[in-house]
Amino acid sequence: MATTSLRVDDVPLLLESFLTGYWSQRTRANYRFILGGWFTWCTRHEHDVLRDTDPRVVERWITDMQQHPYAANTIAARVSAVSAFYRWCLREQLVDRNPVEAIRRPSRPGESTTSSLTRHQLTDWLAAAERHGGAWWAAAMLLGLNGLRCGELIACDVTDVGNHSWHHTLALRTTKGDKPTVIALAPPTMQAIETAVDGRSGGPLLRNTAGRRMTVYNVQYLVAALARDAGIIKHLTPHGLRHSAITVGLDAGVSLPTCRTSPATPTPRPPDATTAPATPSTATPPTPSPATSPEAYRHRSCGPWSAFV
Repeated sequence: MATTSLRVDDVPLLLESFLTGYWSQRTRANYRFILGGWFTWCTRHEHDVLRDTDPRVVERWITDMQQHPYAANTIAARVSAVSAFYRWCLREQLVDRNPVEAIRRPSRPGESTTSSLTRHQLTDWLAAAERHGGAWWAAAMLLGLNGLRCGELIACDVTDVGNHSWHHTLALRTTKGDKPTVIALAPPTMQAIETAVDGRSGGPLLRNTAGRRMTVYNVQYLVAALARDAGIIKHLTPHGLRHSAITVGLDAGVSLPTCRTSPATPTPRPPDATTAPATPSTATPPTPSPATSPEAYRHRSCGPWSAFV
């Protein structure tokens, strides 16, 4: 959009004009949320978003976030989004400088601080999910075994479940990078999905108690509730289960290249000789009996790699 068509005082219009340069819906939604928070903070502290381009204002905003406290990675990501907005404003000649370039940005930690589960904790958590049954069981299997991101999980529909070379698959439409991905499903995971689908031919794959598509908050709640049921005292999040799936896979001897290509990564990769389950070529794969205790899960292959071996 041309600079002359933009009104300096119309911040929502500026925001939408800035976001049109991003193709990814996830990026647009994330930047809209972050910049909305920045605009709200500026309004509350009586700072003009475009005219008060003072680095000290940005530094006070960062200090406020540190006192909440937000994680270092969260703060760094929000500062990067604000910097991208002011780079665009500078290009459109709406501001004289980018205030973020004049400050010392907060550093990111070298190691992740997200809590993850050990192999036995993960099996206890999955067993608690199976005892609960329904959509919770299916969500737990996809999070804990396939390492799906929360957004990928709740975006799945019943029609995304399919087959490839006699193996059950799930097509992910919303992934990091917006690249369609197909993952293989282990028989226990497929058994949980069939329980959640309950004969439906369409609609969301996972539904909440109101019969609507699960939300991020529904997933966060079930993850924490199942952790309590399993006697796990850690603060567990959906992303922590993704950490757990990959960590357990590495601990089991899975190679790092496989870790990078298998668990719901942006690279489209349908099941093949290296990623598909090594089962006999039969029309109907064997379905194991359901587990009713953590010990039963420990005899299965844990981690996302259970879908490929």
